[in-house]
Amino acid sequence: MCAAVAGPRLLPRLLVHVGHQRPGLVPRCSSTFSEITSSRLMATTAGSGSVDIPINRIRNIGIIAHIDAGKTTTTERMLFYVGYTNRIGEVDQGSTVTDFLKPERERGITITSACIPFSWRDHRINLIDTPGHVDFTIEVERSMRVLDGAVCVLDAVAGVEAQTETVWRQANRYGVPRVAFVNKMDRNGAGLGRTVAAMERRLTGWGKPLVCQWPIVRDGTSGISGPGSGGPGFDGVVDLVTLEALDWHQEKTGSVVTRRLVTAQGGGPQRERLYQEVLAAREKLVDALSDLDERIVDIFLDCDGDHLRIPAVELHAALRRVTLSGKGIPVFCGASFKNIGVQPVLDAVVNYLPSPEERPPARALGPDGSEVSVSLTDKNLCALAFKVTQDPKRGPLVFVRVYSGTLERGMTLVNSADATKERVSKVLQMYADDYEEITHVTAGNIAAVSGLKETRTGDTLLLSRDSRRLRLDTITIPPPVFVRSCEPATSNDERGLSVALRALVREDPSVHVSYDEETGQTLLSGMGELHLEITADRLEEVHRVNCKMGKVQISYRETVTFEDVGEDATPTLTETFLHEKTTFGKRAKVQLTLQVEPMVAHQEQELSTVDSKGGAGGNEVVCDFTRSDVTIAGVDADGREVTKPSMAGYPPHSEMQSAVRAGIEGALGRGPLLGFPMTNLRVRCTAVEVFGPEVSTLAALRGAASAGLQSLLRKADSTRLLEPIMDVAIRVPERYVGVITKDVAGTRRGQVLSLGTEEGTDDGTNADAYEHRTIEATVPLAQLVGYASALRGLTAGTGDFTMALKGYGLMQSDREQDVVAEIRGY
Repeated sequence: MCAAVAGPRLLPRLLVHVGHQRPGLVPRCSSTFSEITSSRLMATTAGSGSVDIPINRIRNIGIIAHIDAGKTTTTERMLFYVGYTNRIGEVDQGSTVTDFLKPERERGITITSACIPFSWRDHRINLIDTPGHVDFTIEVERSMRVLDGAVCVLDAVAGVEAQTETVWRQANRYGVPRVAFVNKMDRNGAGLGRTVAAMERRLTGWGKPLVCQWPIVRDGTSGISGPGSGGPGFDGVVDLVTLEALDWHQEKTGSVVTRRLVTAQGGGPQRERLYQEVLAAREKLVDALSDLDERIVDIFLDCDGDHLRIPAVELHAALRRVTLSGKGIPVFCGASFKNIGVQPVLDAVVNYLPSPEERPPARALGPDGSEVSVSLTDKNLCALAFKVTQDPKRGPLVFVRVYSGTLERGMTLVNSADATKERVSKVLQMYADDYEEITHVTAGNIAAVSGLKETRTGDTLLLSRDSRRLRLDTITIPPPVFVRSCEPATSNDERGLSVALRALVREDPSVHVSYDEETGQTLLSGMGELHLEITADRLEEVHRVNCKMGKVQISYRETVTFEDVGEDATPTLTETFLHEKTTFGKRAKVQLTLQVEPMVAHQEQELSTVDSKGGAGGNEVVCDFTRSDVTIAGVDADGREVTKPSMAGYPPHSEMQSAVRAGIEGALGRGPLLGFPMTNLRVRCTAVEVFGPEVSTLAALRGAASAGLQSLLRKADSTRLLEPIMDVAIRVPERYVGVITKDVAGTRRGQVLSLGTEEGTDDGTNADAYEHRTIEATVPLAQLVGYASALRGLTAGTGDFTMALKGYGLMQSDREQDVVAEIRGY
């Protein structure tokens, strides 16, 4: 990473400047081109020796977007232009570097995030290409957690899509500065202005889009479709900061970029129209920066209010300031498939996105719960494990981001989550599916580590002698919504399947494995149909396990309904339970009192959904009973009278609380109706009675809490099923809107919320404003099984959709009876 930097192994591509001006000066209208040509090495070759890269020259960035916006295509061009590859890989041909898994190349989509480091203008860029499919959102989530910046790729025709909004919110959650790249400007219906307007309207929570480039279309499309339109005649871009036209046609691969000053003369009406559009866009860029940056206002006044006299170097500096502060988002445009516009995005990564030292210090919690800042200059190692992958040759590899100190091979680390000590076998430099061994990695960098057998996603790694036991902010794991049964093909495969499932859950934390005691089945839970399908493929291809997968089912939830006791009262179930049991000759005896009440009233559940993401699966477990709430029985476990009761020999009070909590949470994981997790319940332990240190152990407390809650829920006999309700965004051509809304509201029991359109912009770029609509609705997940195929059939293959879990809603009684009968089999 920073220690042994293995840079590009090929010659870097050149940038040719034609009509080059002195740095910091913006050209005025000129009648001639000064043919001054200079070459500049855009990538630096670095040997495989030990080279420490200064931290201010490191960029940890990710490529984020909706599926099929062109993330991987853009990444492939980046790798070619920096000299990492000697040919451009194509998604359709299955020859890309970052999509290296067999399912990725077969399906033409990104499934797992891939990291590749390379050099550009003497800077080290650790690039992570992330998936765009909603089923693999965990890959985006854990990548965002460790990134310092991001490039958001948008489709110039589709504009802002549903998954674009999802990844944008993920970037907002971690405060990641970003630039935007409007791709596919060579398509019919492409529009830069419309896409930027959609960004302002739908991509909220961060800065204002700042258009830094303007499209050049040789067939005069802008005169028909409006300024900023693209199309098959898309020929290049104008840099609005330097007022230079960039052309990529000198070489077929786009390796050489020619720059010429933009003028209004010598090109007829089209040249004049382009020049006026560029001047208007430049003026708009300066005005927008003036609203965000005070320094530009001062410079603007020094230039007598002339937008063209502001030096380019000052505009670059202002764009960097507003990007780092989150006030602005530089927007670029191009067509990656046609090899146009990629190098300026690499320049933007270096010029505008932050280095690790320009990001706020990482936050961690100390052993006492106090918040601690982790400084890059701290000599003590602090690293976050953000991904685990199974390499067929090296075994499990843990991807880490180092926030302080130096990680070296041979080190003994401690996992602050459970105090487990592990030794680093090797430190590896990642190149997608290839790795190179290095000696160490320093703060601010990303690397892979082998030899860690217990570390999982979100764990904090420290030196074994570090007594601080800091815990960095962990990674949010979304709840699963689909379930499939998984059984070994033969009895000989049972052990292999068990080992493979453990490795799989460690590798992908959005996969959950559970065991149904009634049916004896192992159940796999995941984010979607495709997610579970890919998981099944990985069990066979990577882990070499023969197993039979059942059909996809829905992961329902269960809850208890309470009688209405009026608006001012809270319905409550209370039970005092005596747990007395002998297991393998060991006696256990504890009595405790449990109280259960709803978190959301039954009447409100009828009208809304229950959130199952927070807390203990949408529940709240309260174990704040005090020492005075713990009583010692006057008799021991055998009924003999105790003359002087004492707490001597009993576990500490805090451990008793933790044991009761663990027992309650375990019972909430399996409901009495069909064994689905319980939700929307607030469970409180109000009193505990113990009968002696030998029988009222921590294990006895856990067992008593679990058995007591299960008994209470069975006696209540008012358990209802909740089904997942999804927020769905369906994008279809205008002519199919009626068919789709009828299908959603009728056949699929959904509720249509909006028929929003991709509106035009104020500058007249509305040629395709009503070509597509994005229908927003809430639909029960059970009605969306197989919907991708159904939607393609209803829209002749032109429609697509994304969905996200909104919450869980009460199921209709007739539907609930059918589900119970289907799952129970009677």
